[in-house]
Amino acid sequence: MSAAQPGPASGGPATFVNSFTLRTSPEEFEDVFARTARFMEHQPGFLGYTLVRHLEQPHSYVNIARWTDVAAFRAAVGQAAFRPHAEALRAISTSSSELYLERRSADGEAR
Repeated sequence: MSAAQPGPASGGPATFVNSFTLRTSPEEFEDVFARTARFMEHQPGFLGYTLVRHLEQPHSYVNIARWTDVAAFRAAVGQAAFRPHAEALRAISTSSSELYLERRSADGEAR
């Protein structure tokens, strides 16, 4: 996860997409990721996340995190307390990330 993401500082809900390629076991990665997720769950503006693992490439994961806005995301990853989490993930994986602004969504619930 990176604080240096392009895009405007506002504009409604934001989605952070981070792809990981592991240099460790999936179990170790999931443990390290869980600690990071617990940190993020307590940050203002955090709405939730989904971590998915590739069906045929078990060392490939994608995290999709939702935030109330870009500013909330940047504030969370800009904290000094976040740095050890980012370093722990970088020590066991490579990643690429992007930040998106929500334009349309559906929750799949019957209306």
